[in-house]
Amino acid sequence: MNEQSKRNRRNRSLTTKQQQTILLWSGDIIAAAHAAGYSEPAKTAYRLMKNQEFTKQLMFKQETMIKESAKLLAREITVCRAGFINRLWEFAQLAPGETSHTITGQIKAAEILSRIFDVKINRTADLDREIEGKAEEEMDYFVAHEYFPEPGDLEKWHATNEDR
Repeated sequence: MNEQSKRNRRNRSLTTKQQQTILLWSGDIIAAAHAAGYSEPAKTAYRLMKNQEFTKQLMFKQETMIKESAKLLAREITVCRAGFINRLWEFAQLAPGETSHTITGQIKAAEILSRIFDVKINRTADLDREIEGKAEEEMDYFVAHEYFPEPGDLEKWHATNEDR
């Protein structure tokens, strides 16, 4: 075979057997080459993977399979974005007494919500310094109102909560 015909052969579209190999591929290129009818599937698989058009088409099939798998999985999962966000919000608002007497879980839920809504928390160390030395009831107030109580706020808050 002369050099010109080799170049033309490399530049043309895939052969029917090559296309069949892509169609039969499901993760094992040698098995696909064998199923497509190649007499030496291992050698052929090696050669096919050096063919840029073949690998391009194989990658396209892989991407398509991934997208379709994701669609099928999404139909099976009953969690929606709004439900997930609502549950995080409910968790972020729990009083420390309802969890393990800390607000670590609530802070994590708030951080996840901030990432979802693209809110920037620049320095969490500031928050650590802010909550250091606070009493449990002040932390409960903070979780409920998103700010620490001013003098007199706790008494009003306790009076309001006692009515419920």
